[in-house]
Amino acid sequence: MKIDEAIEIINGTTSTVSAEETNEFLYIYHRNLKGDLKAYNDWFLMMRIGVTSWDSICKDWDCLSDIKPQDLARVMDVVQRLLDTPVKERFPEKKYRLRWIDDRNGKANYVYLDMDATWHMVTLKNFADTFTESGLEQLKKDNPCLAPAIDAMKEPAEDIEHDNY
Repeated sequence: MKIDEAIEIINGTTSTVSAEETNEFLYIYHRNLKGDLKAYNDWFLMMRIGVTSWDSICKDWDCLSDIKPQDLARVMDVVQRLLDTPVKERFPEKKYRLRWIDDRNGKANYVYLDMDATWHMVTLKNFADTFTESGLEQLKKDNPCLAPAIDAMKEPAEDIEHDNY
């Protein structure tokens, strides 16, 4: 099962539970208590999208109030199906980094988009932003003059190990 399929099932078949993926975490919370995930701990399950066991899933049972038992059962079933899916099969699209010219010491420079929408160059791959194919296409559509550069800079991010979380 892919991450987006899991989210679609939870959001489409439960009346009291919602799910969303943010920054490679899957958050599951009461539909009416959803807040700003960075400011509140309103989720009852939180998992990195690359985990492979229930031991790696954070639980906050205090946030279960007023959740219908059948909705909780659906969530648990979907999460188990996700855990049973090999990590590499959970992702709908390949990931890419944008690699800029190597510096004079031979280190590669990668694109990093800061929270204030400022582009920066970083030398560590782990700090570089990753993009899906559709994300790069949208970036090219939004910045047509950069499309050739984006195509030239695109590098597969195959070394991202989601199962190490």
